[in-house]
Amino acid sequence: MAATIIDVARLCGYSKATVSRAYASPEAVSEKAREKIYAAAKQLNYAPNAIARAMVRQQTENIAFIIHEKQYPAILNPFYSPMLEAAMQEGTRRNYSLFVTTSQDIHLPNGDIYIKKHMDGVIFAGEVDIRVIEEFRKQSIPVVLVNNYLDMDGLVCISADHYGGAVQATEYLCKLGHCKIGLLSGRFSPQVSEARIEGFVKTLAKYDIPVDDRFIADIEPALEDGEEIMTRMLRGVDRPTAFFCTNDTIAAGAMKAVTRAGLRVPEDIAIIGFDDSYISRVVEPELTTVRIDAAKMGCLAMQTLFDLIAGMPVEKAHIQIPTELIVRGTA
Repeated sequence: MAATIIDVARLCGYSKATVSRAYASPEAVSEKAREKIYAAAKQLNYAPNAIARAMVRQQTENIAFIIHEKQYPAILNPFYSPMLEAAMQEGTRRNYSLFVTTSQDIHLPNGDIYIKKHMDGVIFAGEVDIRVIEEFRKQSIPVVLVNNYLDMDGLVCISADHYGGAVQATEYLCKLGHCKIGLLSGRFSPQVSEARIEGFVKTLAKYDIPVDDRFIADIEPALEDGEEIMTRMLRGVDRPTAFFCTNDTIAAGAMKAVTRAGLRVPEDIAIIGFDDSYISRVVEPELTTVRIDAAKMGCLAMQTLFDLIAGMPVEKAHIQIPTELIVRGTA
């Protein structure tokens, strides 16, 4: 027969109410008492009833991690997987469960959002519909937006310095002496895509290098798309000597096209990516790329969300993570 809270109270010597508080509101119980209660529970293999605990605390101990369907599954996404892993670890540390789904899959056939009554807070990752955020906020469910920025009153956004990262990458190519530089731009949320393109264009202008529209492509951020567009751009003799790719997956596809064309990276074509995902280290030569600390973003998103759940004020509505150019073998 499974142990009950009464069994734990008898073994540790505290009242049933104190044992209950140790799980429902641990901050209201002394550290000495908590240690004794938890030790007794472990000895008896006792687990508190999650539903009862939620009723006492008026919390479900569930967090939703909602990602755009184009980026799903997050666990296999080169950029979002470390972010998700960090968020899961932070949730586990606080005895919270993390539910991962897409912005498409949270809707019922009638258009309503089926999970909004079962979550204490929500993290939206990447591209998102403002109306969906508003639906959660109407229910007083705290929301944090990560890897995107929306100018909404009271919405906390955690993003990277996409503009600064693009400037770092483009400037590095300019300083290497490249005077004809192409851009393979992935279709991300507007805030991300536009910032990276703007950083590229303004940096070329700073070095008096013209933008050649023939060698600028707006594509899906996939390996196949990067390879296909690069294959087309390499057909003429009047081609760039370097390319800035707005994520590592596109860059890896571009590298495949360069190699299959009988050219060398970086001797014939220099390539820089963005994100510093695991892909940057599995290609050969290893990819020069702009690093975003995705794990830090995931951890910070969870910590900020827990502050909001606890009713604590958040000092900054927009938290921007700096980027860093990692120089490897492709440029």
